[in-house]
Order: sequence, then C-alpha cells, then structure tokens
Amino acid sequence: MEKVTYIEEYVVPQLFTTAFEAYEFEHRGRERSKGYLKLETFGLLWGYSIPAKGTLPARIVATMATVETSATRHEDWVQPNFDSIIAKKLFFERYWQNIELVGTFHSHPYDDLNEVNRIKGWQGSPGDKEFWPEFHDYVAPEQELMTHLVITIARLSKRGWAIPDRLKGSEQDKGYVLTADERKFWLRAYATNMVSEDEYQFSDDMGLQVPALHDFMKWSSR
Repeated sequence: MEKVTYIEEYVVPQLFTTAFEAYEFEHRGRERSKGYLKLETFGLLWGYSIPAKGTLPARIVATMATVETSATRHEDWVQPNFDSIIAKKLFFERYWQNIELVGTFHSHPYDDLNEVNRIKGWQGSPGDKEFWPEFHDYVAPEQELMTHLVITIARLSKRGWAIPDRLKGSEQDKGYVLTADERKFWLRAYATNMVSEDEYQFSDDMGLQVPALHDFMKWSSR
C-alpha cells in the first residue's frame, strides 16, 4: 500500500450505526409525510494527515466523524450539501486548528447478501469515483491526500455474529467485513490525491487499518 487510513476507536461505532440507522429506520420530512427506508447516508472524517517519510507511507488518521444531516438521501444515491460542509470546515479551522477535514464516508444499502456479492456492492461505484476528486477539488483543495470510505450494509436471512475479518484477495488490506445480528457490513477505503495545483485524481491504493476491529479479532480468537 502506498497510503494508509487509520480509523481511531471512537469513530468506528458512529460509522456503522449511522449506516444502519439510514437503512433500518424510517426517515420523514414531516410527521405525516411518507417514511423511507434503506437510504444512503453521507458524512465527513476529521483528523490529521502525515506525509510519506522514508519507507513509511502517507497516512491519514481519522479521529472523529460527523454526519451530514442536510444531505439529500435516496436509496441509490446521496447528495451532500456543500454549503454545510464548507461551513463546518471553516468552523473547525477557526476553533479546532489541530483537526482538519481528511475524508468522507457514505453508505451503500442493499436488500440482501446475494445482491451485494453479485455486484461487489462493497466497492465504490463509478459515480463515487467521479465524485470524490470533484469533492476534493471543491472542498479541500489545500489537502494533498484525502480518504473516502464506503460502508455497505445488507440484511441477512437469519441472525448471527461473526468475528470481523479482512476482505479477500487483492482487497485484503483495503477493508473489512463483519456480521452483527441480522446485518452484514463491509468497510472499504479509497483515496484521492493532488497531482497538480488544480488537478485531483481517484486512486485505489489506500490501505485501511482499524485497530479496534483488530483488537476484537484477537480477543474473539482466544
């Protein structure tokens, strides 16, 4: 891996609970309006970045996550409110100068496991890969590197629990999979990076390290 994202312990529950809240519970514009389930959701990752040094890869450390409640959510897409994002970024820059916007996360909701496996739903979509560089350019052009997480969720036919595990094959270092009750989650990382002063590109060489999941894997295997 040329780059690595580290997700700190207290960020992990928010990522997963945000995804299944949008998936399982009705969202209404008003009390009497129609409710919607299985929606995508969108949020921001905050923390700090460390440039590559010697043999060490460039690293992004996410210490906090915020949810974009003003985003327009749909079953197949989510559109963040850029005014909201820029306002939050300016707010952090003013009062918490040790924290910067380091990335995004959004969810992919699916009806069942078969659908996820059939289309590799844990991976970023073509639309995601076009959107991420545009987001980077518009919101954080001063950042050389950003990370982008896809949180995929699907409902299982029966309840169960499974120890978190790595993705398989060539994606092993880029994400995780876990089962929790009637839900199955996948977590997958991507990157965008600055290639010139006004050009940003998508890349699929971002590793993902979530120490809290590794600790759970070690504890459960005892």
